[in-house]
Amino acid sequence: MTMLLILGPFVFVWAVAGLFYALGRRRSRQLRLDEITFARSVRQRWSPSIFSRPRTWLAVRSRNPEDVARSMGLGELHPCACAEAMADADADAERLFVSPSVNGWVVVTGRQLPGPGEDIDACYRFLANMSERLGHVQYFHGNPALGHHAWAKLIDRQVTRAYAWTGETTWSQGKPTLAEEKTGMRCFDYLEDGEDGSYQQWETVGANVDRLPVLASIWSVDPVVFEDPAMRMKPGWVGRLAKFHR
Repeated sequence: MTMLLILGPFVFVWAVAGLFYALGRRRSRQLRLDEITFARSVRQRWSPSIFSRPRTWLAVRSRNPEDVARSMGLGELHPCACAEAMADADADAERLFVSPSVNGWVVVTGRQLPGPGEDIDACYRFLANMSERLGHVQYFHGNPALGHHAWAKLIDRQVTRAYAWTGETTWSQGKPTLAEEKTGMRCFDYLEDGEDGSYQQWETVGANVDRLPVLASIWSVDPVVFEDPAMRMKPGWVGRLAKFHR
């Protein structure tokens, strides 16, 4: 009886700890499932053409688009509705649109954002500089015509994950994330053997481009949300990128 009284509290503590551990694992699995379910729901709800999205965009963790625009060093800032900015996206090569916040994320679009096929080192430096200014920055690029695609996540200038393919793998850093695995993204190794232009290779490349918005919706936000009538008239900010940070 004495032994039971002594060990009782310890047994109780371990039992409670085991219960919390089991609940934590269950919650973690549910959150992962929710991520994938959300991505699928976005894809089924909108089902847009890939050409309705910007080819290149940033997602910045922030609830203040004006702060994002000023931190990027944009000049000649003025408010602009999403619909107007998206319609005139190609009118000015130096103009960037900074969207209103969506679920804690601000999207930046514009032709002045670097593409991975131009100079991957310059692309990295641009993203590192932006991450140093803005904190958590994500980068997405998908070109259906060429098959070029890229995604990257940087926090305080540190690359946590990045991948870029421009006819060959030009940037691969960090371990593939759960979201990449669940969406079926396939990443080629540097100098991976294979026949250039093979059907299998282009099938994989095309699938990566098609699935890029799903990955974006899991990591942060898919820009297609701005096609929603409720979002089209919300104001963001438009400004000129005074200097391209190479």
